[in-house]
Amino acid sequence: NRTTLAFTIVIIALSSCDEIENPLVFSENEFRIDLYDQHEFSAIEPSGKNVLVEDFTAHQCGNCPPAAVIAETLVSSSEGKVIALAIHAGNLAITSDEYPRDWTCEEGDVFWSQLDFQANPIGRINRKVDSGDFYSPGQWSEIVTEELEEPTPLELQIHTDVVEYPDSTHLNIHVFGQYFSNEVTGDNRLAILISESHLFGDQLDYSQDPEHVSNYEFNHMLRGSINGAEGLTVISNPNSGDTFQSDFTLTWDSNLDISNSHIIAVVSDENGYIINCLSKDDLND
Repeated sequence: NRTTLAFTIVIIALSSCDEIENPLVFSENEFRIDLYDQHEFSAIEPSGKNVLVEDFTAHQCGNCPPAAVIAETLVSSSEGKVIALAIHAGNLAITSDEYPRDWTCEEGDVFWSQLDFQANPIGRINRKVDSGDFYSPGQWSEIVTEELEEPTPLELQIHTDVVEYPDSTHLNIHVFGQYFSNEVTGDNRLAILISESHLFGDQLDYSQDPEHVSNYEFNHMLRGSINGAEGLTVISNPNSGDTFQSDFTLTWDSNLDISNSHIIAVVSDENGYIINCLSKDDLND
């Protein structure tokens, strides 16, 4: 009717008056081009494959601390080529009066659900052959050695900037990838994971007396992600010489100590196998 038509015209007119020309609207963690310049990377040379060791652990798992020692030994003996990620998940990761701190996160639950068999402690090594495959801690060293000997078709670089504001902190993350082979097919996904070290809490440890350790140190703990557990597609069917760059601005979670946190870039194929990965440990550098 005429009354409804007139009312609609008024609403449209008022809305038009408030329209902003070319407004900048940013989704969560999208790079803030209105505030910062995009980082420019230089060309890189192949330097070999890196390996991600995902340790599925839990604070009520008494056999998990020895597995963490194995992961730490692999990291310390690899000159930066091995990256550890402690994923707290499963029934033994639930909280209780004795184990009150919740170390789980949404991304860890996703990774746990991908396993063909769920138990603590087990691990994935570059998610070989796919996301469901797992290995016992005693197998980790052998599989890591095999992966380190594999050539990589992809090299990665990470650059980060920490920008302090009076009421918040921004972390700018720039990831660059360059391919050196035509053998990679399908969609390649980039996930940016966040880990944190030097955290303290309760842990069951069968090797200790008493077995309940109240000030156990947790390292390489998965705390979240920038763009989801599995990340987003950055390139499809890449050829040798192809590159990609992804940039993010994260408003830092004040519950995490940025000086003890790490950014892990993980590029995987359509089966979940990790083509290559890289960790940035000093986010202020």
